[in-house]
Amino acid sequence: MENPLSWEQQEVFRLLKAKPGTMYQEADEIGRKYFRDWVCSFLAVSETTVTFVKADGTLRDMRCTLDPKMIPPQPPRQLNKAPPAGTVREDREIAALTQPKENHTQKVFDLDAGAWRSFRYDRVKKINATMNFE
Repeated sequence: MENPLSWEQQEVFRLLKAKPGTMYQEADEIGRKYFRDWVCSFLAVSETTVTFVKADGTLRDMRCTLDPKMIPPQPPRQLNKAPPAGTVREDREIAALTQPKENHTQKVFDLDAGAWRSFRYDRVKKINATMNFE
């Protein structure tokens, strides 16, 4: 039976009960950086399956990579005219440039969807990578 609580609610109860979280959640910042680098080392050279909890609380297995040999070439972006000053689009673009980059999210190429997706390190449950040494 699936838990009716959202992932955030489950996390609150886990913290209130003083139960341990994932390796990433329990690590200090140095340990978190080590974990991110370790995951990126697999993603950079192989197909990796990452199992994580999505924002809606469901579990997802994503076959993904950062290996340039496995990512198809992307068509060049269409250059659009700059939006008029004060529009929502311009405000979002400015906000995206001025906000600090969050390093707890990893952007990857989803091999099944054929598009870029991301996952949060604090929601990772399992990582499975196959390394070829040929």
